[in-house]
Amino acid sequence: MRAEQDIREGRSSSEELLLRVAWFYYKDELTQDEIARRLSVSRASVGRMLDRARKVGLVTINLNADHLDAFEVSRQLRRTFGLAEALVVPDHQSEAGDLNARLGLGGAQFMSTHLRPGGTLGVGWGDTVSRVIAATNFGAVGPVRMVSLTGGVDAYLPAFLSSKGEGAAEGEMTSATVIPTPIVASTPELAAALKAEPAIQQVLKQACGVEQALVGVGTPTTDATIVQMGYLAADDVRTLRDHQVVGDILGQFFDASGQVVKLPIHDRRIGIELSDLAQIPKVVGVAGGLHKAEAILGALRGGFLDVLVTNELAALRLLELEGATAG
Repeated sequence: MRAEQDIREGRSSSEELLLRVAWFYYKDELTQDEIARRLSVSRASVGRMLDRARKVGLVTINLNADHLDAFEVSRQLRRTFGLAEALVVPDHQSEAGDLNARLGLGGAQFMSTHLRPGGTLGVGWGDTVSRVIAATNFGAVGPVRMVSLTGGVDAYLPAFLSSKGEGAAEGEMTSATVIPTPIVASTPELAAALKAEPAIQQVLKQACGVEQALVGVGTPTTDATIVQMGYLAADDVRTLRDHQVVGDILGQFFDASGQVVKLPIHDRRIGIELSDLAQIPKVVGVAGGLHKAEAILGALRGGFLDVLVTNELAALRLLELEGATAG
């Protein structure tokens, strides 16, 4: 009799803790760190309890039907551009949120369900890609080996350092390898010499052999990441536009039809080529915003992406530019 009472009390205590954690998170909107401090448990424990609360039915999540059109847009993107998958993040007109942050969460959701323990992931650079890496819980996936797809330690280090590994056992953490060169060398001769180094060739070979790649799509504008990092000047941006460039992936520039444009900067660039990227089994592109629609369209026409994570307005614009209709 006493044993049965102990079991009932234990179950009640466990359910009460789940309820308390769920209420703090979903009703009081506390962060997992804040809940962990309040209950004197680890952040990983809070995450596991939230997962448990959903599995036992304590918490149910309902999607607002007003935003379900995004799923139809996803289907239309896949059909129009021959994509393996498309994830469209719904837009909220009343929400003044950071688009890159929302895309980062969408990309992290995709990566968390498509990465596998022991897998390899090639990583491009840029703010949106960094947001995906920061929001992905690699510890829940299992150990993943990441490798940069271009040079540029300063471009990759913040993202790799922010990669999360809650729940991973010691020795099972995600690892990251960076090509130890700049993205763009000062001269073509220096770029060629660096790429001839055995250690750099080894990392480039690893980058070409990954199972999946995560990349952003840039635009030839003065606020582009490659300009902010000092690899291009305002005059260079004008030159790109004169050559009908609409966008870039990994610092290789292409036109509206997705053809790589012959440019001097490509001779100074260090990283895998877009032709190498095409050989990677699954390339995930994360980019959005109406200002990037033409660049994303060029990337899709060039066949550089297998998966697209974007926002709803950008998706609709892509279909409009391609002469398709969502419906």
